[in-house]
Amino acid sequence: SRLILNELLKLGLIKNENDLTAGESTGVIFDYMIRNYSYLLDNDIDVSLPKTDFEKGKIIHKIIIKLGKYFLKNPQIIENRALLLEGDSEIFPGEDRKKFEKKVKLNDEPVIFVTNHGFKDDVLATILASEKRAYIVFGSLPQFYGTIDGLLASKNGVVMVNRKVSESKKTSVERSKYVLDNGISLMVCPEGVWNKKPNGGMLDFWSGFYRIAKKEDEVIEELEKISKKEDGSFYPIVPIIHYINNTHKPGKDNPIHTIVDDPIILDGMGEEEGIEYVRERMQTWYWKLIEKYGKTTREELIKGYTDVIEAWEDELEKRVATTGKYDIEIETSADKRRKDEPLQVWEPIANQEITKENALEVTRARELVRELKRNDFQHRY
Repeated sequence: SRLILNELLKLGLIKNENDLTAGESTGVIFDYMIRNYSYLLDNDIDVSLPKTDFEKGKIIHKIIIKLGKYFLKNPQIIENRALLLEGDSEIFPGEDRKKFEKKVKLNDEPVIFVTNHGFKDDVLATILASEKRAYIVFGSLPQFYGTIDGLLASKNGVVMVNRKVSESKKTSVERSKYVLDNGISLMVCPEGVWNKKPNGGMLDFWSGFYRIAKKEDEVIEELEKISKKEDGSFYPIVPIIHYINNTHKPGKDNPIHTIVDDPIILDGMGEEEGIEYVRERMQTWYWKLIEKYGKTTREELIKGYTDVIEAWEDELEKRVATTGKYDIEIETSADKRRKDEPLQVWEPIANQEITKENALEVTRARELVRELKRNDFQHRY
């Protein structure tokens, strides 16, 4: 494996070994994966996505669908959307609500499954819920090369993205499009990293899934050109939303609640509008799941802790411990950050040198920044 790592470094496919190990020790699984699946990191489509893998994966996918539930630490329940909407006339009022009574059925056309991201088994849960074979757009390299979960994913099919290498990020759109062009669906986590915010909801979505989905025959910008279909329409987007009450507690009494929603066609929507439409729809279903299954009291939440912050810090430490390999550098920096977030606004002020004229403002800004950073769980864990 040492020779392979040196070659990956020489080719610029990794910045350093930590891209694949997260600075942790390696073992038998890593040696096997790096020997057999280092080619997946290549930016050349013909190297990283050989059509022989497309064929091999068909049988493996059937096995995963049949046996995958035994690898879940928690049982999975595919929710009846109609039951979740009972007594609620405000959500999706203009739609035919009868369709929510039926299980979503997909035709043979490839789709892009878009799912929320927040606990160890969410990728496998998405594969099982989708039933349709889909290549995973996979950006957690230490998890892929260092755990049994990565081995399963490799057999299913992946588009690998080294988010520390700009060329890998750029060509991931082209490679994803190639998978769709070959009639195979994709699975994307547009939040980019686990959502570690304590107040529910979802992180802002990266735009990759929109660019991959859109079909268009002639544009100037490379990222646009490689991601759109020839006739200007879109591949369907199929949201899959998960909720689990306790992300680190295995067992039958703590199931994964999953919604598979109707396909969304983004024809006629611009990038910002389309991305936000998908996010808002997913977030609406997520809140319905919380409403039904996530009820608790503040007293229960902080029992045994000094305050809510301490309780959530413990929750995140336990959640992180469930994963075999955790790339803290990626997890604390790879979410899509808004420029108008309070910390983004106040930190430049807090970093100014104090003078007689600005002492009050800078001192106050520093107090706010300290408080905001303590509450900024997304970039601490």
